[in-house]
This record gives sequence, C-alpha cells and structure tokens, in this order.
Amino acid sequence: MSGFSASTYSADYSAVYSPSGRMVEGEITAEERKWATFMHLGGLSGAIWGPLMIIIPLVLWLTKRDESAFLDDHGKEALNFQISIWLWVVISMVLILCLIGIPMLIAIPFFWLVMTIVMAVRSNRGEYVRYPATFRFIK
Repeated sequence: MSGFSASTYSADYSAVYSPSGRMVEGEITAEERKWATFMHLGGLSGAIWGPLMIIIPLVLWLTKRDESAFLDDHGKEALNFQISIWLWVVISMVLILCLIGIPMLIAIPFFWLVMTIVMAVRSNRGEYVRYPATFRFIK
C-alpha cells in the first residue's frame, strides 16, 4: 500500500477550474474581472472599423496575459471568437453562390453582438466562458 488515505487529504473547495480543466488558485479580483470584460467588449470596436475587432482584444490579451490565468483564458477566448466571426463572414460570402450565405450574413452580426455582450457580462461575474461556434486557434 502506498499509505494514501482519503482522510489524509482535504479537498480544496476554494480552487477554481477553467473549462479546459486548469486549476486557478485564489480569488478573481475586481480588476481581473474588469479587464476580462474589456477583452470581450473590445471586439465590438469592429463595428467602427472591421480590423479593430481583432486588434483590440489582441492588444489587451498581450498586455494582460501574464498577470493572471483568468485574464489569459479570457483574452484567448475573446480573440478566438473574433477571428472565428471574421472567418464565418468569409465562409458566408463564398456560400452566397449557394444562397445559404445570405441568411448567414444576416444572422452573424446578431450572433456576434449578443454573444459578445453575454460573455462580457459573464466574465464580469468572474466566470470562465466558452463561445459557441468558435475555432480555437490560440490555446
């Protein structure tokens, strides 16, 4: 026997786990929640000028990723989502030839807006989030 006993080790219920299964120690601060929210909402700047939807989350992630695992996770997720939206628009433009691209091009902006706001709110609550229909380029 290895001497392991379940009673020897107490469970650490204060640990937080990301959806990828990574454990994050400690509490998530208000400052971390604020920056995670900005990372998600930064994608909405693409409504002003398209490339900003990727540039703003990228710059925020690159400047904040080393401060906490929570910010690193949210930055990657926000950036992956914005890149994925751009790819879905390109795919929809190609699919216009089959007519299916037209409803996709109508639906994508609504999906983008709603999901960005929902995930920003959830990140501000201190939750780890995963966007649907997202390619995970940055892991």
